[in-house]
Amino acid sequence: MSTDTKLLLLSRKVFSDYSLLEKYFEVCGEGASESIPRPTDIEYVKYLVSRGSTSLDHILNELKERLLERVNANCSLRATKEVLGVNLPESHSVALVSVQLAGWILEIAEALGVIKLRPLYEKKERT
Repeated sequence: MSTDTKLLLLSRKVFSDYSLLEKYFEVCGEGASESIPRPTDIEYVKYLVSRGSTSLDHILNELKERLLERVNANCSLRATKEVLGVNLPESHSVALVSVQLAGWILEIAEALGVIKLRPLYEKKERT
């Protein structure tokens, strides 16, 4: 993923800010190839939903755990330092990138018609 590549199919329904994930792909370049969403990730979302998982928190956590080993630790440390301005332990940094990666995968799954997400905030019209 090049530095000018954007996260495709991003609706921002899961997270409104993906700057950490964007920075991760920027600083990592080709080193992030293992982190790019795969068809098997979408299949896993289908599997979770077919098992009756409907809680966003539950599905995000399941995906995050599955993605931890695919996140480049050095890149996640650099990205969290640049975006958040703090040095985090490696496990925390990898977890933060993994959860944003999981959010992106859920948004891709929605764009492909696999699931339906509700927006983070729905504007209510005042009468």
